[in-house]
Amino acid sequence: MKKIFVFGYYGFKNCGDDAILDSIISNLKNINKDLKISALTYDAEYTKGVHGVSPVSRSKLFDIIKNIRDCDLLISGGGSLLQDVTSSRSLIFYLSLIFIAKFFKKKVMFFCNGYGPVKKKLNKLLINKIVNKVDLITLRDEESAKELKKIGITENVIVAADAAFTMEPANEERIDEIMDIEGIPKDKEIIGISVRRWTNDEKTKNVIAKTVDYLSTKDRRVVLIPMKYPDDVEFSLEIKEMCETNPYVVENYYKPKEVLGIIGKFEILIGIRLHALIFGAIANVPVVGIEYDPKIKGFLQLIDGVNSGDINKLDFTHLCLCIEEVWNNRDKYKNKLAERKVELKEKVLNVSEKVIELLESENE
Repeated sequence: MKKIFVFGYYGFKNCGDDAILDSIISNLKNINKDLKISALTYDAEYTKGVHGVSPVSRSKLFDIIKNIRDCDLLISGGGSLLQDVTSSRSLIFYLSLIFIAKFFKKKVMFFCNGYGPVKKKLNKLLINKIVNKVDLITLRDEESAKELKKIGITENVIVAADAAFTMEPANEERIDEIMDIEGIPKDKEIIGISVRRWTNDEKTKNVIAKTVDYLSTKDRRVVLIPMKYPDDVEFSLEIKEMCETNPYVVENYYKPKEVLGIIGKFEILIGIRLHALIFGAIANVPVVGIEYDPKIKGFLQLIDGVNSGDINKLDFTHLCLCIEEVWNNRDKYKNKLAERKVELKEKVLNVSEKVIELLESENE
């Protein structure tokens, strides 16, 4: 039985990262149900319960090393793990896992990763030395490939798409049940908004609150949907407090497939987090992005979505104009999404096949 150890930003109740892990597991199990998959996580009990894999705690160094030593393939599982915007600590941590795997002569693969931003010269040097030893690098966007090329990584690189593009929503009965639990009526067309903390939060809250009130006066239902629990819930409730109208906030935690199903009920989605926009694309819901990171701009270009601009320059009037443009032309945007997501899903499925090829090549 082949053993795969997947590492990523798992166990933090971040819906995007959970969607990535869920998709990787499902894709690989669909090809070979006998694979034994373990995953690095912050919360072992949560990850085992949600994903049904063997959890390996981030805090237990011996267990991490043992799982790397015993696996047949180490997978860097999606997301922008190699970045130093938040700190260099996580970047060094993830590079160390690859270094240990190569010390034990293990195969290593990046599964639809993003890359960057990386600012520090030392970090770029470390990435060059370690990532150039990776057996196969599959990326979720062209910009990541360009950035890796700048630091001298060009071998075994394939541009695919985000792993979440193969995810399917929960069944309609469950989604209707969730809408009832959250008290969201179905009597009006719904616009979804997904927010996150970043910089200049007071300005962001003020603009989003005014936007909610504007949309509510247009006889549209507004629902604030979190992608990270409980952080985004708290931020959404702060925005609701600033509103003169009464938007709905999805307050309970739900699994990625359930969140995808909820988003599928929206007419359009305004989002800051990347995976809010990705979920919109998967659900064929036109999106308006708010750019807090270059990856947002890159993704919106990929799907021909509307970019309302830099979050630090967020403007109420401009945001509303972007929303109205998408609202008035949403059939056009839905048609574009329908075509694009088929192609992106196929790219991820091809990456899954390459995982199996890489596993089998060990015996050659």
